[in-house]
Amino acid sequence: MKRALLIVGAVLVVLFGVFFATVGSAFVGLKEAADGPVAPGVQLVRDGYVNVFFIDVEGGVAMIDCGNDPEAKAVLAALKARSLDASAVKAIFLTHGHPDHTAGCSRFTAPVYAFEGDKGIAEGTVPANGPLPKMMGVQKGKTTKVTNLLVEGATVTVGNEAITAWNIPGHTQGSAAYLARGVLFFGDSAAGQSDGKLRPAPWVFSDDLDQCKASLTSLAAKVPAGVTRLAFAHSGFLEGADALSSFGK
Repeated sequence: MKRALLIVGAVLVVLFGVFFATVGSAFVGLKEAADGPVAPGVQLVRDGYVNVFFIDVEGGVAMIDCGNDPEAKAVLAALKARSLDASAVKAIFLTHGHPDHTAGCSRFTAPVYAFEGDKGIAEGTVPANGPLPKMMGVQKGKTTKVTNLLVEGATVTVGNEAITAWNIPGHTQGSAAYLARGVLFFGDSAAGQSDGKLRPAPWVFSDDLDQCKASLTSLAAKVPAGVTRLAFAHSGFLEGADALSSFGK
């Protein structure tokens, strides 16, 4: 009996080791993210291990994602530092529906934009499909209501700023990329490496890695000239758009 327990214990240790090594490898070699400006009128706010972005608009800000904290403490503190409160958030644009990007939305009354493919995940009516997100199930305390569905290539005007959205399926089916103030936001569909290259989403968190790679390649042909920064949810930003245009070549 004791021998059997030791064998089971050893197997569990190996399995947990493989699991944590797989997850950890997804973040090795990424460019470090830090609170602060990304470009004129764009601010990065760190919420634990995930980034939220403010885009300055007339009368307040638009937000890219809402963070992992249901209380949105880091986001609200960043607004307060600018003498703003929750009412200053005029629109929220979800890069996808995973809970570490939707949890803080309940603290704001702004309209929430997303592509239809992730509406159910964001609202908690369907589970995510990626291996690890599916294992974690629906986290009801981190869901949000999607009030506005996006269509491919749509431009939404918030105050005086135009924000353009593209569907880039693969990480999730409704994953989005947004362009505003010269910054292209990817959410989890890509990350910036410390060597300046673009890395696609980790397979363990994603629906279909090959589809994600194809979407990134396709996106490079759709985005207009003038992109000055590439911004990501779990890494620091990259200068210019060369990392995207050279991806997959």
